[in-house]
Order: sequence, then structure tokens, then C-alpha cells
Amino acid sequence: MGPVVSVPPSTGDRVDVIVVGAGLSGLVAAYELVRAGHDVRVLEARTAAGGRVRTLREPFDDGLLAETGPARIPPDHDRTLGYIDHFGIETSPFYTQDGEYLIVPERGAPYRETPGVFLRGGRGTWLKIPVGTDALPMAFAEALGDRVRYGSPVTRVVRDEAGVVATYETGGGAEELRGGRLICTVPLPVIDRIVFDPTLSAAKRAAFRATSYEDVTRVYVQYAERNWEEDGLNGWGLSFVGGFSEMWHPTWNQPGPRGILMSYMYGDMARTVAAMEPGAIVPDFIDRFDGLFPGSREVAERGTHFAWEHQPWIGAAYAWHDPPFAEHPELASPEGPIHFAGEHASGERGWMQGALQSGLRAAAEIDATVTGERARTTVAISRRRLVRRVAGAPHAPEWLAP
Repeated sequence: MGPVVSVPPSTGDRVDVIVVGAGLSGLVAAYELVRAGHDVRVLEARTAAGGRVRTLREPFDDGLLAETGPARIPPDHDRTLGYIDHFGIETSPFYTQDGEYLIVPERGAPYRETPGVFLRGGRGTWLKIPVGTDALPMAFAEALGDRVRYGSPVTRVVRDEAGVVATYETGGGAEELRGGRLICTVPLPVIDRIVFDPTLSAAKRAAFRATSYEDVTRVYVQYAERNWEEDGLNGWGLSFVGGFSEMWHPTWNQPGPRGILMSYMYGDMARTVAAMEPGAIVPDFIDRFDGLFPGSREVAERGTHFAWEHQPWIGAAYAWHDPPFAEHPELASPEGPIHFAGEHASGERGWMQGALQSGLRAAAEIDATVTGERARTTVAISRRRLVRRVAGAPHAPEWLAP
């Protein structure tokens, strides 16, 4: 665990900085601003921190888990790995080097690829957090403590000569919090839930409209045993039937005989599955998986699904790369005392790295010491540890060279 935040949280109705949203961008901004000496309050609509970083532990048995959102970490994502090391969180390989990967073309018979072929381009060095990716936002939230107020969706932000006033809902009605500055990290599909007074600039609103999002649905099936391994398959692969989707076996290095197969679908395919009768989704995918891994139906136990478009405070999986952020820098530009962050306001859309970069950038706009020597030291620690992790890997990135 990294240094404990020592500045006590405010108990009044005014703080230096209000952060809207306890996803990774909001959490890292709040964390570093508190470390820099600011009085910060985070207002989060949900009852938990993490935003799109969510780990599923139910309805699975034997401590098995899988991810609904971010799961894999490329080795050059230094901010992500830097904070993982900062909080003392362990990592392990994301992909397996054992067994064969299954490729299902749109036409023709499925075929297999060895790990050396499937993981070309450096994917073999990608990492994950084996106890669950949510360990990272949980570490931030634990350090921030009472500064994070859950179940508090912001509905209105008013700018005046003294700063900002945020109106947020609570179980007992609406309350107001005044701040000198505010960081808005709300995903764009749901940002219209906040009334900005005065209205945000025309350029900002145009950038919002120009930004499109990707829909993602994931379906998970738990099996009593991993019988696909008897056929030399590792449970991973790609499918191009009915659209592009990935097959994951996220429990490949989790202990016990049970395992989880997961289908990771994008775009139209994700929306089609999300629109199915909920009770029909898992049985349908038990059949689909049995067609790829014959005999798996007999050991299927239970499952679940997760569609990002159905999440009321988020509305989609991640910001699409086209048009790129570079074409709409207004997404990140401050408007008076209001600053903006989130993976959509970064050059690393769809990654935890982008969320962290944007949160640090917004915090630095308020206090330039946030991204100083301390952050560079954190990244240096991560780089040293990562050298040991990927030692001997066939595609170690050049930036790790001594």
C-alpha cells in the first residue's frame, strides 16, 4: 500500500476541489490533489468506486472471478503499472502460454494457433491483477476514505465568481457543495444528466456530440471442469461469425478444477445479445461454447452476462477511437473552474492508462506539483519491477531495454 493520505477530509459544505465520479480518472485526481494538500470531495452516483473497472465474483464458485471491464495491461502502460506498484498490488500474466488458441473464421472450419503465433506482437507480456482489477480503484478509495461520498449523483453544476456549486441527490433529498474547482469525469453518454449553468461552450458541446462510444456485452459460463484442455485447447480464441468477438478463459491460472469461459462481444453483436431475453442468454452461450468445445455442455453449471449499455450511470463501454481525441482537444479543456477527465478525454481510449492520464492532467491543471518528481519515481519503480516480470519474454518492449 502506498502512503496514507494525511490531510483530513472536510466536514463542511465547502471544499477546494469537487470531483464528480469515482472511476479511475476521478480517483487518481482526488488522490494526488489530497497528497498535494487540497481539501477534496468525490461525489459518486453508484454505491461503489471503480466506474467501468468492475470484477464479477458472483455467481461463481471456488473464488473464481472474471472482469466486466478492464482486464489486460500492456507493459508500456506505465501509469497503470506505476500505481499498481505504488499500492503493492500483485500482477500475473494475462494470457497463457499453454495449450492452443481457437480461431473461428466467418466461413470454413475452425483452426488452432500456438501461443507463439496468437500472442505475436507482444501480447504475451500483457499482465492482469489476479485478485481482480477492482483492487486498483479499491486501493484509491480506501486511501481517500470519507472523502468519497457514494449514492450522490450530481444533477447541477453552477459557476459563479466564487467557484462552483454542485447539487447532488441523497437518500434524503438534494444537497449542495461549494468548491473552488470541479473535475467532471462523467462518461459522455450520461453527461446530459447534469445541468451546467451557465451552459458549456459551443465547442465543448460539439466535441461531446462528435465522440461516439462502443457497446460491449460479455457472457460468462462456469464449468465443473475444464474439459477443453483434454483436447489441447486453452479456452481462448477469436470468432468472426456474426461479427468479431473474443473468447477468454479468465480462470486459466486460478486454482481448482472449475473454469469460466467468456465471450467478449463488440458493437452490433453486443447490442443483439444485450437485447435478448435475459434468461435465454446463458443457455444460448452454453450451446455456442459446446459447438466450439464439444462436451462442455455436460459440465456447464451456471453463468451470467453483463451489458455496458444497460449500466445507468455509464451507458457504454468506452469512447471510440474515431474521431481521435487529437481532433477534439476541447474534450479536455477547462471551462473556468470546471475541469474534465475520463478515458474519452485522453489519447488512450478504452484503457485504464487513459483514465489515469486524464485524471492526472486535470489535477495538474489545478496544482502543477501533481505530476512532478513523485509520479516519475513511481513509474521508475514499475519499470524496474516489470523488467523482472517479463525477463526472457520473446517480445519484451524496447522501452524496457537496460
